[in-house]
Amino acid sequence: MTDQSEVRPVSDAMQSNAKRAMAVQSEFSEKLIEANRHWFEQIQIESNEAWELFRRFNSTASVAEKITALQDWAKGATARGANDATYAIETARSLGTIELNLFARKTSSVDEATQKAA
Repeated sequence: MTDQSEVRPVSDAMQSNAKRAMAVQSEFSEKLIEANRHWFEQIQIESNEAWELFRRFNSTASVAEKITALQDWAKGATARGANDATYAIETARSLGTIELNLFARKTSSVDEATQKAA
């Protein structure tokens, strides 16, 4: 029969790991929600910019003004695209770091408890 003093450290270690996994999952989910909101905002911004370009482009008959409108839009789209790429890289790095926390060893007490039980 198994001694209760041997079972308790293993149970504590499993509980500690489960709590850490839930905390990491919660943090990961929060970061995904934040990224989702960001991209929905970006969709709205791009939609507004497209409608503004459409309005400016069709409100004038001058070719020079149409070209200026297209150049202004292209400059803004390029800047927004660069910002989006930076955000995507930073978000991917953050999500990777959060995910790695799941596999990182937080304390040596969990290892000691597991070794004592074995």
